[in-house]
Amino acid sequence: MLDSRAGSVKTRIPFTQVLTAKISTLALIGVLAASGVAGATETGRIKVTEINTATHPFTTLHCARQPLQVRFFGNLAEVIVNNESRLLVQALSASGARYVAPNDDTTELWGKGPFATVTWSGQTLPLCAPAGAIIPPFRASGNEPFWAITYNGWQATLARPGHPDQTRDAQVSETTERGQTLQAGQGPDAWEIRASDAICTDSMTGMPHPQTVAFSQGGQTYTGCGGDPERLLQGTTWRITHINDAPINTASSAEIIFLPNSQLAGNSGCNRFFGSYTLTGESLTVKGMGSTRMACAPSDMAIEDVLLQHLSKLERFSLDAPDTLTLHTAVGTVRAQATPQ
Repeated sequence: MLDSRAGSVKTRIPFTQVLTAKISTLALIGVLAASGVAGATETGRIKVTEINTATHPFTTLHCARQPLQVRFFGNLAEVIVNNESRLLVQALSASGARYVAPNDDTTELWGKGPFATVTWSGQTLPLCAPAGAIIPPFRASGNEPFWAITYNGWQATLARPGHPDQTRDAQVSETTERGQTLQAGQGPDAWEIRASDAICTDSMTGMPHPQTVAFSQGGQTYTGCGGDPERLLQGTTWRITHINDAPINTASSAEIIFLPNSQLAGNSGCNRFFGSYTLTGESLTVKGMGSTRMACAPSDMAIEDVLLQHLSKLERFSLDAPDTLTLHTAVGTVRAQATPQ
């Protein structure tokens, strides 16, 4: 419902959201009707405003692997997740811009600068950001020689063996479709940290990262990896395809989901399972595993036993291709494919 005024009377205005099959057009229809004095009437008037992708294009954000589209008109925001469109209304907030679904406080978008935190029907999505964005707290590092840069949103700190840490004010100096550049300082000794979206595997730890990074100072350029590895895992359902290189075939799809707040959920092909995971600079481990207790076909239960054993002994992960995940365990490997979003 929207509010309007006609004369001295405050009127509630219903609106109807009309979407085409391709979600390309939105019509907001407000019916205005008011009475100035008791017993007086005025013919209702209909005002139609057509909003399409030409006049109001969508912006795409990436909540880790989960794409999200959003566009704004007035105090409204249209948000699309998994091809489902919802209309949110701006609400009061202490900072940023907050939009909440009418009569559903479990769906909201809270934008702060270029980033947004989103809750969709009670499910918290990973932080949503433009493609290529440097997301604080940001860390990048390289080897031979070793260097590490951290960025908290306003300052960058450089760490190198044998040198004291250096901290400088830093800001984004360039933004492209694939990445961003940070500038810290001026003149020939200025730092330039250029990050681009591309999977990068640390040459020392084997840990995958979502961005490649080039750090330049004093005419020298050093390369490395950056960004939070967790964003490579979250925002999708991983369909398990192989255990120890053997394809699996179960009555229901075996899958695993890495949720925000280090929670884990999935289906073994027989029962639902859950737990928590810990991701460090060198390892990925799981603890607190539990599952439902439904009986299944003997072959499915055998696969379940092996899968849960692997997950309990998880050590690290790698990406053989952008959408192909390999979980390395103490007893072998589990391979999974990202579900298209």
